[in-house]
Amino acid sequence: MRWYAGVVRALFALIFMTGGIVHFILGRLQPKGYAVFADTALLPWLSQLWASFVMPNIGLLTVVLGIYQITCGIGIIWKRTVVVATWGMIVFLVFITIVGYGFPSASLGEDLLKNRWITALMVALLVPLLTAKRRTFESGMRSQRKHRELGDTRD
Repeated sequence: MRWYAGVVRALFALIFMTGGIVHFILGRLQPKGYAVFADTALLPWLSQLWASFVMPNIGLLTVVLGIYQITCGIGIIWKRTVVVATWGMIVFLVFITIVGYGFPSASLGEDLLKNRWITALMVALLVPLLTAKRRTFESGMRSQRKHRELGDTRD
């Protein structure tokens, strides 16, 4: 599990920090490119919200999104914040699953392939990190109790 956690943490740190930088750049250079996300949103009200609120404020929102993604990317590297960063990434990816990637599709199957499956896979890769931290903490607590029971006063 340790190698898996290390690889996934490094991969997602890279993905999220790079994504944050990309949002900073695209939000300035091609802000209208974000309009396509309204076309693949699963919920009609979300498409309307995207057009009426997100697009008029896309400059600010891409900065906020960039900061959010870079923070999650940095957070997943530090062992103390892995779980919090993982939850932040999962929340973002669930949102992207609902909104989609903006690729046009002719059928539900095509939409799932183009706009949804990769984020669902990414969430599945992250879920084990939520329990890995807990196991590490619990094993550390057992180790401390064992030392106390043996009369070892080191902490």
